[in-house]
Amino acid sequence: MEQPRPDLPPPATPSGRKSALAFFGVVLLLFLPGILAQATFRPAGLVWSEVFAFLLPALVATTGSNLRLRGWLKLRRPSGVAVALGALVGGAGYLVAVAVLLAVQRVLPRAWIELFDPSKIFEGPAWERVLVAAVAVVVAPPCEEIAFRGYVQTTLALRRSPAVAIAGSAALFAAMHLDPVRFPALLVLGSVFGWLTWRAGSVWPAVAAHAANNAVTSLLFLSVAAPSEPAEPASLAWIAVVGVVGALALGALVWAYRAATAGPPPPSASVELRDPADPSIGFSAVRVPAPLRAGAAAGVALLLAILLAGAVGAGRRHRPVPSVPGVGAPGLRERRDMTGGGAPAGRGS
Repeated sequence: MEQPRPDLPPPATPSGRKSALAFFGVVLLLFLPGILAQATFRPAGLVWSEVFAFLLPALVATTGSNLRLRGWLKLRRPSGVAVALGALVGGAGYLVAVAVLLAVQRVLPRAWIELFDPSKIFEGPAWERVLVAAVAVVVAPPCEEIAFRGYVQTTLALRRSPAVAIAGSAALFAAMHLDPVRFPALLVLGSVFGWLTWRAGSVWPAVAAHAANNAVTSLLFLSVAAPSEPAEPASLAWIAVVGVVGALALGALVWAYRAATAGPPPPSASVELRDPADPSIGFSAVRVPAPLRAGAAAGVALLLAILLAGAVGAGRRHRPVPSVPGVGAPGLRERRDMTGGGAPAGRGS
């Protein structure tokens, strides 16, 4: 082991505090125009939300705080076994979350369930639904996990116990979706993702779990036709079967994951200073690298472009259609509505 040199001063102790709630406030503020972009063109709006409302703020907040991305955002490379088991955990967690969601739907008003129906995200032409599914599986998991299990959970873990840090990041993750119906199920999933990250000291097993969960959800929405009438609430027996099967599978996979990982690193291992000569971890925009500042500017320009394209497209769709003798144009609005043109925007994945 390398011994410290007596002729050099000891490394400075990092000073300053980070706030998970302040970061969440910034994310939520940026997520609101993302919802507007999703209403304009859902696939592009979803990509913008994931990259510029979740991922980029985590990168900017970390580098601007004199912290290395690898340590603070838990970007260390885990073993392949941990990532594979993480994906399987995500599949088992999906069953548990479905059982929780079905139980919640039995007690909430039907109007709430219809208003926050997540299948509306997959309304539209086939090509658009495929794009939305691709974003949910490929783009959303790393962006959201780096933001919540990376930045938020690491920030909480410096001053709180691991259980509180995992629960706190899961609660903020669930709240970010702005969906009271799915909140308990998302809380369960967020806790599972948080435990995976804490145990391995890396966010990538949680990314694999998140991607597996979204893949199952997307495949179901793409392959099953929407019912013409609202479905009846699931029976208690069916909920119990799904929950027990999911819990047993999740328990076995969690045991295997524990055996495959060496154990959680101490919270102090996350604090790696980009400039060791400066002990402060308070945020300063001057520290943010130029490429990230350029990325933020590009995000603003891209958002304006999406909104402008949507406004132009809306103007063309509402332009009067010239009448042709013998040819009418009834039902244009009805057909557009059937393709999802008036569907509410998605609220995250």
